[in-house]
This record gives sequence, C-alpha cells and structure tokens, in this order.
Amino acid sequence: MKAEISFDLIMGEDMPFVEGCFRLDGGIWKIFIVNHSDDEEGRIEINRNIIWSSGVTGLSFTVSADININKSFVVQALSKEVGFSEWVEIRGPDSINLR
Repeated sequence: MKAEISFDLIMGEDMPFVEGCFRLDGGIWKIFIVNHSDDEEGRIEINRNIIWSSGVTGLSFTVSADININKSFVVQALSKEVGFSEWVEIRGPDSINLR
C-alpha cells in the first residue's frame, strides 16, 4: 500500500501553519491542514471528513502551541489517522487549487 504526501509550503522545524495534499494507493487527492491553537499543552484536535466547496475532502489538525509542526509531525499524525505508515513525498497538486 502506497501513501503519497505533498506539502504546499517549504517546511521548517516549527511552522505556524501547514497545508498540503495526500492520497492513498493512487486514489483521489485529499487535503490536510495543520495549525496551532492556544489550547492546553499536548492537545491535538482532529476534524475529520471536511468537504470543501469543490467537493474535495480532507481533514485538519489543530494542535497546542507547545507542539512543533514540521514534516515529521504531519506524517506521524496522518499515519495514525489513516492507517498508513510509509509515505513518499512528491510534488502533488496545490491544495488551494483543489479547494
């Protein structure tokens, strides 16, 4: 089973916000968004099955400010959520265009 991920931004070690796309086994592209909130430490909130106006689906993660948002965190969070553990980073579609 193959999981592909594409980041819209050049990733750093602690991003305030990340957006990109992913797909599983060559399926349709889905969007992910990760951002910070001022919630209690260690908190991760997941909003599943978002449907944008274009009909494209995806999910978002809102994490407390003490959590570093970087490639490793995003891949781990997506892995846990969708059940895939090995990801290939590719140049995929821009999530803004998909929405």
